Amino acid sequence: MPELVTEFKLTYVESRSAGRLAVLTIDNGEDHRRPSTFGAEGLASLGQALDELEGWTDVRGLLLTGKPFVFAVGADLTAFGGVDEAAAREGGRRGHAAFGRLRDLPFPTVAAINGAAMGGGLEIALHCDARTLSSSAAAIAFPEVFLSIFPAWGGTQLTPRLIGAAGALRAIVDLPLEGNRTLRPAQALELGLADRLFDAVDFAERSLSFLEDLVTGAVVLDRPAPAADGLDELFADARARAEARVRRSTRAPFVAIDLIEFAARGGDLAEGLRREEDGLAELLPSRQAQAAVYAFDLTQNRVKRQPWKPAAAPRQVRSAAVVGAGLMGAQLGALLLQRTEVPLVMKDIDEAVLDRARGLIEGELDKRVQRGRLSPARAGFLKSIVTYTTDYAPLAGADLVIEAVVEVLDLKRRIFAEVEAVVDDGCVLATNTSSLSVAAMADGLAHPERVVGLHFFNPVSVLPLVEVVRTAGASDEAVATAFAVTKQLGKSAVPCADTPAFVVNRVLTRFLGACGEAVGRGSDFAEVDEAIKDLGLPMGPFELIGLVGPAVGAHVAATLHDAYPDRFPLDANVTWLGASGLPGIYEAPGRPFPQVTEAWVRTGGERLSAEQVRTLALEAVADEVRHLLDEGVVADARDVDTCMLLGAGWPFAMGGVCRYLDQTGVSEKLFGAPLVGAQDGAVRG
Repeated sequence: MPELVTEFKLTYVESRSAGRLAVLTIDNGEDHRRPSTFGAEGLASLGQALDELEGWTDVRGLLLTGKPFVFAVGADLTAFGGVDEAAAREGGRRGHAAFGRLRDLPFPTVAAINGAAMGGGLEIALHCDARTLSSSAAAIAFPEVFLSIFPAWGGTQLTPRLIGAAGALRAIVDLPLEGNRTLRPAQALELGLADRLFDAVDFAERSLSFLEDLVTGAVVLDRPAPAADGLDELFADARARAEARVRRSTRAPFVAIDLIEFAARGGDLAEGLRREEDGLAELLPSRQAQAAVYAFDLTQNRVKRQPWKPAAAPRQVRSAAVVGAGLMGAQLGALLLQRTEVPLVMKDIDEAVLDRARGLIEGELDKRVQRGRLSPARAGFLKSIVTYTTDYAPLAGADLVIEAVVEVLDLKRRIFAEVEAVVDDGCVLATNTSSLSVAAMADGLAHPERVVGLHFFNPVSVLPLVEVVRTAGASDEAVATAFAVTKQLGKSAVPCADTPAFVVNRVLTRFLGACGEAVGRGSDFAEVDEAIKDLGLPMGPFELIGLVGPAVGAHVAATLHDAYPDRFPLDANVTWLGASGLPGIYEAPGRPFPQVTEAWVRTGGERLSAEQVRTLALEAVADEVRHLLDEGVVADARDVDTCMLLGAGWPFAMGGVCRYLDQTGVSEKLFGAPLVGAQDGAVRG
């Protein structure tokens, strides 16, 4: 893929009311699918444009905007890998110098945010006098804290001065720590990040008119001064929230909070910018930020290139079906309908289950209408193309059928045989199994080569990973169709071999087994959860059981025990919990159900410290990853990291798991070499 260079392209318009106006467009020469970023060359281009502007005496105002559908998405993260303290500091200084020249222009400047504006893209807009925002802008955000850095080109200093400390903390710290959430245009306007919100259809014209009004004085910006009271409590609460989210796994949110507080308490701007450079020099070379840069590349670049996808053409999916309309099946049906907009059949043996599925699917469409993302007419049409049935006959025309029934192999085999009896020979059959053999499900079919695994993760609407499971006999067309459908559904596909529990569940089960051993030796459930969450994980292992479901966990554990008894001993406690009917370990946060406390069998032994618990769990995971690689379940350790990032929510600051094991010396200790090699084993040639 060719390297893109962002340029700042300068043109001029003559305004009857305002005189000569400059229009500066951020453009990397590609369409919106490859958004503009700022590297050294981009900043140099900005400097050249400003050189020209400063040479004119008749320019009365500047409009800064982006190419169609994109404003700018910030610094070029690919340049961050391997930077040292000096390079990080110089990067901060260079951005400050370039953006500061924009801020110091002697005439009114307006950033016309016509599309996505993130990170440095939002920061450059803050250096303008005012901002307009298109109603169609995809996302407004400061994602840096999610990447274990912070907005270091003036963001921490200008944002609190513009919208106050509370708004700055929300935008810069809280939203990134809440799963890297972004702002919609109306939310950004309400927060004060923009001065005007215009419809997309005439956004450029109205933004230029707004600039003309600023130049002529027809409009005077009158922003109230940010509130300065209650700052002690505000910042104490912010630090407590950050501590609850990340523990000691990254310093980024705390550095950002310190910088925001300096600005909010009236600190000198020049000194605040210097402190940003100091903070960037500390954080960018850190293990956490370097892991985040690696994770960003995996999830935003590598996985989208799909280096493992077969060259064969996929089957065009003009109609689809889901067999099994329970919670998982209904979620899959809702996603298929919304993303593909093709006729859908929901099949189940129980009319009541189908009714609940209809409620979920139609309810999701209604929510989109309420949020303005779907017209009522379109929602009505989509509802009309769904068939809810207890019969197989309506599946006859399907190009793709996804099986989503309970994890019973014989049941799944029977369902596939019954589906094959009504669909044509080219229909692709997919299973959402979390652990069972896909090849075993296809055994006995007339066309077993058309069966693939599409393992989605719960909740389907949130978690972006799909493990594409390829059997030894799967056709290239079936696998290519799986990749194409995954992409159409807005998910990220990682392929794996047809082995028990595939990648995520296999790694997590080994991880949970080690944590269970710690409890067996005398640790409390909550103590183990707290020890593990200090790694930065979103939840502890025993909290995770409540999300996954004890019955599902017990089934996966039994499957893995049958396949690999030496590494996955069958824990009687896990079996008991899966059959108990309890929803998990805890009846309230940190408080186990009395039944769990009473029934749990402990093996005894030396009680482990928090550090020993983490070591035990991480070394178990490292050993299992080594087996995954040796067995060829995935092509490269990068695949494992992508799966853990996107399917299990492991933090970017860890880089998934393999990168963390390499950075902290665990891989070297156990194997004498890193897990993530210099060459990507999934890239052909």
